[in-house]
Amino acid sequence: MRSVVVAFLLVITAAAAGLAQTPSGMPLIALTIQGKDGATKADLTVELAETPEHRAKGLMFRNELADNRGMLFDFKETRSVSMWMKNTPLSLDMIFTDDKGAILYIARNTVPFSEDIISPGMPVYAVLEVKAGTTGRLAIEPGDRLVTPIFNTGG
Repeated sequence: MRSVVVAFLLVITAAAAGLAQTPSGMPLIALTIQGKDGATKADLTVELAETPEHRAKGLMFRNELADNRGMLFDFKETRSVSMWMKNTPLSLDMIFTDDKGAILYIARNTVPFSEDIISPGMPVYAVLEVKAGTTGRLAIEPGDRLVTPIFNTGG
């Protein structure tokens, strides 16, 4: 009987670990998009790409992305950033922010597999990638804000 209980606990533990993993192996974090008036436009669960390896792979080779999911690229400093769609079969909206989460620029409906450089033309702190059409559907615009622990919300 004891071995049955131990086996059952191992199966439950393995199943729970499988549910916590993402296709990328990156941690999941909660993210809220707020309008200029502070009203919530969306609550998302996003994968946090915080290492150079995670940022290099991004959403490459993904065929699906749920409406309430995304990937947040944390560059950990404000700098020039260039993105592309190489090996990415999904069209995306890319949301570029400052270190407080304020949206500076949006690249909408990016072209799958394109090697064209996507850049906001100004230094940024982070980039949120969501399914193409999300920013239009939710009326997300520059001046709105991403709220999640990676951003300095003071001052």
